[in-house]
Amino acid sequence: MMTCRELAEKLGAWKAGELPLHTRALLSFHAAWCPCCRALVATYDTTIVLSAELADERVPDEVAAAFDAMIDQAMQG
Repeated sequence: MMTCRELAEKLGAWKAGELPLHTRALLSFHAAWCPCCRALVATYDTTIVLSAELADERVPDEVAAAFDAMIDQAMQG
């Protein structure tokens, strides 16, 4: 059985097609039945689309630092 944490940890590799079929199937099944993970996958997909549109934009250093701090805090909590 796949957990939410495992799905979150493997999401990038899953979307990149880097995981074995069995693992992809477990992730797909979990995401189909878990509303939180379904939302996470949708958010990830949207982020990929939006970031591709902004690929040539420069992020100000203070924004990048604030974002990194926010991610660090979220990962610890």
